[in-house]
Amino acid sequence: MDKSVELLKLGSKIRELRMAKGLSQAKLGAIVFKDQQSIHKVETGEFNPTYIYLLEICEGLDITISELLDFKK
Repeated sequence: MDKSVELLKLGSKIRELRMAKGLSQAKLGAIVFKDQQSIHKVETGEFNPTYIYLLEICEGLDITISELLDFKK
């Protein structure tokens, strides 16, 4: 498994969901108490977030972890 490809897919999904909610990286970061640079690094696959970090992102986007990890949509 190519981890960098998986991180890019995850980041792309987060970006897609964030934009669908009309949120900037800075606004999502403020909601989940992260800085904009941290959100940017996740979305571009530069940072491998922990499970807790992903749960926080999901809470900020008002989605479930299952919705986030469903890459088929």
